[in-house]
Amino acid sequence: MSSSPEVTAQTEALEGVFTLLGTPIGNLGDLSRRASQTLLDADVIAAEDTRRLRVLLSHLQIAGKEMLSVDANREEHFCSKVVELVRSGKTVVYTTDAGMPGISDPGAKLVKAVSSAGLRVDAVPGPSASILAASLSGFCESGFLFPGFLSVKQGPRKRALDGFATCGLAIVLFESPKRVAKLLEDAQSVYGPGHSVFLGRELTKLHQELFYGTIEEAISRLGSVDSRGEFAVVLAPKLDIDSPRNSAEILELVVKALGSKVAGTKVLASELAEITGVKRTEVYDMLIELRRSAASLSD
Repeated sequence: MSSSPEVTAQTEALEGVFTLLGTPIGNLGDLSRRASQTLLDADVIAAEDTRRLRVLLSHLQIAGKEMLSVDANREEHFCSKVVELVRSGKTVVYTTDAGMPGISDPGAKLVKAVSSAGLRVDAVPGPSASILAASLSGFCESGFLFPGFLSVKQGPRKRALDGFATCGLAIVLFESPKRVAKLLEDAQSVYGPGHSVFLGRELTKLHQELFYGTIEEAISRLGSVDSRGEFAVVLAPKLDIDSPRNSAEILELVVKALGSKVAGTKVLASELAEITGVKRTEVYDMLIELRRSAASLSD
């Protein structure tokens, strides 16, 4: 028996909303008025690190908020908790340590859980280090790929760079100050001498540093650069590939580079389909076949 319109309306009224909120990546002045108001109006604020959240709330003079610490090792538990809160009518805001959540953090799984439960998901956009680096580099007119952090091991890192070098797109990477020199040395061996690169250290912060030049010059410069703060590295497209590649060829190369790195096949398929213009179903089938081949080789 179906519920009456009155009951349905009452149920909808009780449901809250789950909101992804972008936070500054270094300069607190980058927080928008809408973001500040959203934090003020929130019933519960979830974050990976509530210590950083407290600093942000203190800056905004917001006190007395219920906070939920999201442990990446217990994602399933926290997904259920957030769904329960939203279903009960709460406004739950999720922030990451810095930048837009949902990329390389538990936010993506929280979004899936809430949306799969048929509940409302929203977002308040904010700063993004990857977008900022891409914009500052001047290399991304035709688009770019954002793998984030590559493997700390040289073998997988170089294999990924080999795939990226042949796709004809700029590559935006993140790296720690301890490993950025090794990343650049591997990039130099793959991309060749004289290849252009952009480095951004401590983006938007007081001691922000930007570098434009060749990979060799960047490696040389690192000796005189402050060793603190993460780097954003943007490799210019390698244009001397044998022939122009269509979207399907680019996709195949990217899948080979990243296919085993990302656990969520459906998520990866959607992201690559958006980048390349290839149908998501075709991308998904390619990923499945790739992983079957990898599994058979490891047996």
